[in-house]
Formats: sequence, structure tokens, C-alpha cells
Amino acid sequence: MTFEPLCRASLLTGLAFVGLAGAASAQQVEEAPPPSLPPRPVILPMTPGSELKDQQAPDVKQNKPRIISVPGAGPAPGATSSAFQPERSPRNPTQDYTFCNKTSYALDLAVGIRNGGLFASRGWWTIRAGECKVVIQGPLAQPTYYSFARSSHAHTGPIRTWGGAHTLCTGKIGFQASSDGSATCGPGLEPQGFAKVDTGGKNAWTTTLSEAPGYKSPEQARVAGLQRLLYDLGRFDGPVDGVPGPKFNETLSQARVALTIPPNDGSALYNKLLAEALRVQTTAGLTFCNRTQDIVWSALGVDSGGKKLSQGWWRLQPGQCAKVIKDRLADPFLYAFASVDHTEGAVDQTWGGAYKFCTRDSSFEIDDANDCEGRGFKTTGFLRIDNSALRPGITFEFAPRSESAQQ
Repeated sequence: MTFEPLCRASLLTGLAFVGLAGAASAQQVEEAPPPSLPPRPVILPMTPGSELKDQQAPDVKQNKPRIISVPGAGPAPGATSSAFQPERSPRNPTQDYTFCNKTSYALDLAVGIRNGGLFASRGWWTIRAGECKVVIQGPLAQPTYYSFARSSHAHTGPIRTWGGAHTLCTGKIGFQASSDGSATCGPGLEPQGFAKVDTGGKNAWTTTLSEAPGYKSPEQARVAGLQRLLYDLGRFDGPVDGVPGPKFNETLSQARVALTIPPNDGSALYNKLLAEALRVQTTAGLTFCNRTQDIVWSALGVDSGGKKLSQGWWRLQPGQCAKVIKDRLADPFLYAFASVDHTEGAVDQTWGGAYKFCTRDSSFEIDDANDCEGRGFKTTGFLRIDNSALRPGITFEFAPRSESAQQ
């Protein structure tokens, strides 16, 4: 099995990043979650969102933006206060690039620019539901920017994304990268579809990330965000509609008491709920780990309700892990296949078995295992991962000499 070589990553320069927020609207239709958890694990899809709306600001004298913070470096000047009042945006009407989150999800954001003949990208910043943050501070120096946002891994269900058709590289944690706009990225990076935002040379811009049918105000989105986090934690089974009804208010009060959060500290409550949901998700799902000295390409098979699904490929560097199913596992068996990357000069080695699923050499997501060759695929034998104890999470390791272990 051969795959494209990957390009090298480099540092992002010349951009003043601060936090997360926005003014173009990439919408995705989203329904309120069902009253119970999904009956089976959800395989991670990564489909870019669509449709951008913009909001312009008046011109002012151009000045060079200054770099004031990067992800994880602490709060930036102008960031929202600990009281978390989403209606009070930190936006400067004459400068700055602000992103606003009018969805019910906590969002992770990455931003990119054209840097000479390459594209430079940086992330991630987390924007809470109903919150606005400045990402680039100072008068904007470029007419075009690129943005990509995804729902936090803390939430149950598939990852939602807001992006477009322009390929830039992203990393799993805080990253800085450069690429040529193709689907090849450096080690530890992966391509994602970014939305192109033309500012028309304006010195200030706001991008609003929303979902459909959407929420009327940041405050409504904030309430919906709390409803979603409480649902993710199994505390709330009502609709995620942004309406603070009696059931939600009672659940929220119980959560405040359980987490010892003061009545007026909305920011601390949201942050605690988000951290707890992320902790729960970290221990749930299926994770593949590469314990060899070679690069490994891995694929997943799921047989749920008599329907066999397969998806791949996850590129795992030596010692690297990737979560291929999020949320609690509900099936007694899962299936895996992997192969060493031959382009690296490694000895041929595969991890497979007698359970047949469809695959192909390029990325795939196939919802049937019948007549693979007749539909232009390959029939591949997967090994079986035993989860008859119905553990909420499993780590499966691809180890040397075709001996894989579970934890």
C-alpha cells in the first residue's frame, strides 16, 4: 500500500492571533439530540460546512498588527470576563478580526493566511457557545483569510465542522503549519477544508459561526450550549433549544451545587461542564495506537444491527494514537485492519483476520460489505476486537510481529 509523501510543517508568521470568534456564518442543519444516548458508536466524519455571510466594518488607517497571544498562552486583551456575558462582544469596530459562536457547541478554531507561495495556518482556540473573541488584533493587513472550526471533542455524537473548499493543514493540538494548498501535510498534521473569507481590504471583520435553524441571540446560544453540555453528561434529556425552561433551570441548579459553582459565575460553570464532558469523552470510544517503529495505515470496521461499515485510513506515526470512534462503545465486537507504509522502506507487515469488509487504497467510508469488487473496492480481512464486556472505551495497539494488545 502506498500513499502520497507528506510536506514539511513550518512556523506561522506575520499574523496577530488572540482568541476565537467570528462574522461569516457557516451553517449546518442540526436537530435537537434524542432523549437517550445513541444506540451505537459514531464513526468520526469530517465534512466541511458551507454558506458564509459577512459583516463589514469601516476603513481606518492601516497599521501593522501586533502579535499578542497564541493558543494556550492565557487570556488576551479584550477577552470576555469570567462572568461570561456573551452579549458584550470584545470586537473593535475599526480593527481586529473577531469570531462569534452562535451555535450550541464549544468550537475549536483554526485560521490561515497566504504566506508568499504557501499557506500558513494556526490553531486551536476554543470559543464557548454564545461567545465572541478576537483572533487577530489590530488593523487587518491582508484582503483574504481562511477559517476552519470544529465542534469540541467533549460533545457526544459526530464532530461537526464549519469550513470550505480550500485545503490547509491542521494538527491535533496547538499547531503552526505551512502547506502548498494540496492534500499533503507534514508529520502530525492533516488536511482540512477551510473557508475563504474575502474582507475587501477592510481593517476589521467579524465571522459568525452558526447552525440551522439557529439561535436568535448570543444569550440563547449560551443557554443552548449549557443544555448540550448537560445532555452530553447525561444530566439533561430535554431539547437543546436555548429556552431556559423549568426542567433546565432545575438541572442547572443541581449542577451548580454538585460542582460548587457560585450562582452568578456563568463562565466557571460552563468551563467546568466542558472540562467534565471532555474527561468523559477521553475515556470513551475506540483508540488505535501504533507501537511499531514504522508508519502504519489503519482502518476500522463496525458491524451494528447487521450492517457492516468500514472507514479508513488513519495514518499513525511510530508511537502515535488516534481516536477512531468517539462516545461510549455499545457493540460487543469491533474490527480493525492495518498495514505498514511501504513508501518508508519498511518490511511488509499487516494486521488482519477473517472478518471481511470493503476497503480501497485512498480514503474511504463504505456502508456495505457485500460485493466489494463489483463496486470497485477490495475485500479485506479485518481482525476482531472483543468488547463483549461492553467497556465504554478501548485502546487497541498495533504491535510488532502481528501481536496486538488491548487495554
